[in-house]
Amino acid sequence: MRGLFTASVLTLFTGISSAFAQTANMDGSASHSAPTTQADASAQVIPPAHYGTLQISEGRGKLVKLPRPVANLFVADESVASVRPASPSTMFVFGKKAGETDVVATDAAGNRIAQYTITVNPSQYSDDRVDSQSHATAPGGAVSAESEPGGMIIRGTVNSAEDAQRVVNQAKLISPNGKVTNDLTVQQPIQVELKVRIAQMSRQVTRELGINWSSVGTSGISIGKFLVTGTTASAASSLSSATPGSIGVTFPGGTFEGVIDALATDNLAHILAEPTLTTLSGTQASFQVGGQFPVPVSSGTSSGSSTTVSFKNYGVLLSFIPTVFSDGRIALKVSPQISTIDSSNSALISSGASSESFSVPSLTVTAATSTVVLGSGQGMAIAGLLEDTTNQVSNGVPGLSEIPILGALFRGNAFQREQQELVITVTPYIVNPVNNPNSIASPDDGWSPPNDLQRILLLRNNGTNVAKGSIPGDAGFIVQ
Repeated sequence: MRGLFTASVLTLFTGISSAFAQTANMDGSASHSAPTTQADASAQVIPPAHYGTLQISEGRGKLVKLPRPVANLFVADESVASVRPASPSTMFVFGKKAGETDVVATDAAGNRIAQYTITVNPSQYSDDRVDSQSHATAPGGAVSAESEPGGMIIRGTVNSAEDAQRVVNQAKLISPNGKVTNDLTVQQPIQVELKVRIAQMSRQVTRELGINWSSVGTSGISIGKFLVTGTTASAASSLSSATPGSIGVTFPGGTFEGVIDALATDNLAHILAEPTLTTLSGTQASFQVGGQFPVPVSSGTSSGSSTTVSFKNYGVLLSFIPTVFSDGRIALKVSPQISTIDSSNSALISSGASSESFSVPSLTVTAATSTVVLGSGQGMAIAGLLEDTTNQVSNGVPGLSEIPILGALFRGNAFQREQQELVITVTPYIVNPVNNPNSIASPDDGWSPPNDLQRILLLRNNGTNVAKGSIPGDAGFIVQ
């Protein structure tokens, strides 16, 4: 209906222009021409069509002059652009939304007069707002915004990462859908070195003392332990279920059997990890020292089930993102982690088709994720743990174990205490590269492999041909 309306309007303009021409001929104000015969009309040459491109912004319009008067206008996609005739030889193009479409203009006979490819770009209004407001948000920077399909891209340079973040946040409020691509560059890149210290101490104390009466009866009736018989008292060496530190004795006739539990353990564990990582302000960095262990993963398909292998990381892992503010403070989003393989809690997984099974160990993980703001060289404990667990168990023969003094022969006591303390601290530094790479210390400084004589006869693990250290700079004769 819109195309028919456009054609009618253009036909109306053409009829009006023809009427004006006939009136002019009748008045004699226009030059007369010889009448055109039918043969001359059939030999009339049609000018070639004009092809062109137009670019407009979303929400903007443009008046386009056509090569000659037209009768019809056709738009391929009216949701991208709309076209209205302004006169027989001009048209007005209005951009509706970002995209591309075609416009074709024809005469009354259907001959193509002109064809244009119209590209509608996103509105520049948002870009202009970002450009104008960035001068106050990031003084001293050069920021330009450019709209793109589905969002906005910001380019330019700023003085600090904090200014870049402010510009991005402001652009997200102005962008129609809030999608902003950050392509800003900090004029003076700032590097941040992060030192993380993870210290953990754990202690486990176990004390067991007493007599465990496990079987009673002359006919060898067993209650919890195996009854070992004999004509004389002997060591119960065949007590397969006895715990470490236990001594079993059987009496003649097999009347009683007792196990003496006497066990004392004291376990002390110390874990210390100090990973260090350096990255640019606003850039994520990760660090891992450890390994991977395989984990079978079963998946079902149309042809049956299959088993694949997936690898899990363990060891010391560190990931952080620093952001340096204009006043020198550093915002850190840090995630340290320590994980060790624990075979005591492993799981057996069957392979499915075969009778084989896989032992998959578990992990003992110490991890933390935190966001803090510190100055260069300042430290803070981001995580800590203090745990103290006590467990005490008593067992004995009912009645006999309650006799004063002598009751100790018929009861046992087990005591267990576990203490654990953990502290995770972080310290960021704003660092600059050094000009002399040799001034950076490494773990192999002062070490050289020993020769055969030093290794076999002198039992040395370090050679003697190590270059002696020197004092940097001109120190003179006396150094204090």
